[in-house]
Amino acid sequence: FEIRVIPTYFEHAKFSSFIRQANGWGFRRITQGRDRNSYYHELFLRGLPHLCKQMKRPGVAQKQAADPEHEPDLYKVSEMYAVPEKAEDD
Repeated sequence: FEIRVIPTYFEHAKFSSFIRQANGWGFRRITQGRDRNSYYHELFLRGLPHLCKQMKRPGVAQKQAADPEHEPDLYKVSEMYAVPEKAEDD
């Protein structure tokens, strides 16, 4: 990931810089379950690229603490909500 993906899609090549960027955009790390140590954002969903336009960089005071009770189970989400055939356009 650090050798192939990060340099291709980002202006830096360090994994720690990538994580800092993800945190700055409000991505949160899952702390338990099958997806432990992966990151998620409520508006960054496969097949729904139009939602990314609503993403904002939260200020320091707006960042939420980790709450394992409210972390998504990404496997259940995929089972319950199939990826749309065609993404909606704005």
